[in-house]
Amino acid sequence: MKKVLLTSVIGSVLASGVAFAGVDKVYGPAVEQGELELEVRGVHGLDGADDHKVKFGAGYGINDLIFLEGYLVAEKIDGSFKVEDAEIEAKFQLSEQGEYWADFGVLVELEKELDNDKWEFKAGPIIQKQLDNYIVTANILFEKQFGADKSETELETLGSMQVRYRLGENLEPALEYYTDEHTQALGPVLLGKAKLANSKLKWELGLLFGMNDTTNDSTLRWQFEWEL
Repeated sequence: MKKVLLTSVIGSVLASGVAFAGVDKVYGPAVEQGELELEVRGVHGLDGADDHKVKFGAGYGINDLIFLEGYLVAEKIDGSFKVEDAEIEAKFQLSEQGEYWADFGVLVELEKELDNDKWEFKAGPIIQKQLDNYIVTANILFEKQFGADKSETELETLGSMQVRYRLGENLEPALEYYTDEHTQALGPVLLGKAKLANSKLKWELGLLFGMNDTTNDSTLRWQFEWEL
């Protein structure tokens, strides 16, 4: 089953062409059965505008193939945060680590604006390759809006990439790149983790710099995951 899904994903990517969404997160392909995860992450433009978003999520590894997670998304509007969107996502692990030349997964997301008839559907492959002490991860997503209040009619291609160096078990530096129709951002990120009794705390902190006129000059990205 995993091999059939893998062949289909690679074929669709090669046939469509790829461009590397706004700054958010780079997903890895691994899924762990029975894992319960609580997550909070934020993205904050540092140019003085109300360009701030915080996501609160909870997820669970259904089996060794599927991880499901739901989010509430708060945005800063007129100086205060308000929950604007709800989102559900599923991550599918398509190959075992080291089974092929790279490790593969698929991410599927459905997001709904709470006060409007606007939906966003995103789906696409996760590709990860280890080269000595470096781990390269790419997320390539295809996005389509629908509903009476949709603002875009075309299919968009968006994604992210991370190059991470395995400095140590609890601290890893990385470089991340994000791009879509409006965004081009590049910058350093630190990733860390700590054991807490029978659980694990993971954190990420990054500063991304805009590379075009429609991206914030600088964006702060942070994330905490509590894995049970």
